[in-house]
Amino acid sequence: MKEIYRTRICGKCGKTNILINDEVEDTIKKGKYISCSHCGSQRVVNENETSDLRKCMEHSSYKKVRGAIRQVRQE
Repeated sequence: MKEIYRTRICGKCGKTNILINDEVEDTIKKGKYISCSHCGSQRVVNENETSDLRKCMEHSSYKKVRGAIRQVRQE
């Protein structure tokens, strides 16, 4: 079974981006590139792929603030 989510880490700022595999493949097929959403760097490295979003987020703590998920602490 194909995995749904892909975790990428920026080589410049070190922040994590969680992306949907179908959207990543579609973007690359169109001849475009994937970049960090925080700093815009194209140096992003694949960390892992999973079907469970909780596995992508287990290295940090999150809480809900006004209906949106916010990161509280990063290890």
